[in-house]
Formats: sequence, C-alpha cells, structure tokens
Amino acid sequence: MRSTVRLVFCAFLALSLRSVSGLECYRCVSTNSSRPFLCNEFLTDSEAIEPDSCDDVYGAKYCIKHVGRFEGGIGTKRFCSSVDLGNYCEYVQQPGDKLEYRTCVYTCGSDGCNPGTSISASKLIIVLLSALPSITYLLLR
Repeated sequence: MRSTVRLVFCAFLALSLRSVSGLECYRCVSTNSSRPFLCNEFLTDSEAIEPDSCDDVYGAKYCIKHVGRFEGGIGTKRFCSSVDLGNYCEYVQQPGDKLEYRTCVYTCGSDGCNPGTSISASKLIIVLLSALPSITYLLLR
C-alpha cells in the first residue's frame, strides 16, 4: 500500500512540472569588423541572426538592446543581462565631443522578446499534492 502511495506521489510530482528552457536573446555588436551590418538598430528577416542561449550569463533574465555611442563608435549592441536596465533614450555628450548623441536602452524579459517557457505547477496539481497527506492517512488507517 505504501509503495502505491509513493508511486501516486511521484506521478503527481512528475505531472506538475513543465519543460524548462533558458532565456535566448539576440546577441551581437555592430562594431564587429568582420560582420559590421549584422547588428543594425532594426533587425530584418533578411538578417542571418537568431536568438542565442544566455546560459553563459549568470542569472540572465533580460534581453537588452543598446543603441548609441560605445566602444569608440556609434552602433547597436544586443546582449543578455541579469539586471533590468529599463527603457529610455537620452542625449549624451562625452568629454571632447562637439555633438550630443542619442543613446537608447530597451529591456525585455523573454526569448528574443517573444514568449518563452518556464517551470511551473498547475493549480490542480498543487491542490492534489497538498491533499496527499490526508488521503494517505485515510488509506492507511
């Protein structure tokens, strides 16, 4: 009887979990001299770039697109981040610059800024697992 209860418990536990998938973001830098036009501000269907796994970034929860001045030039950078950098645009003037440059940061929290999967349990399974000790007690008396 106890092995049946354990088997039922394991079955409920297995059914309560959904598939897990890490975050995937577009990752590129427009200052890459070997493929400078791959990472434009606006990606098109003709671009040969796909979202890439963020497993190498600890605690990655966000995809970031930074458009503006960085690494000595003006361009676009897309990357994974564990920090929400927000959504904003501002004009920045670096020391020695005569002009102000627009810089924008966009943050989203799902695969390629499209829906992703996560681990979760359905409400029904949670209720059933919560009731399992009571059911076990009634069956074993």
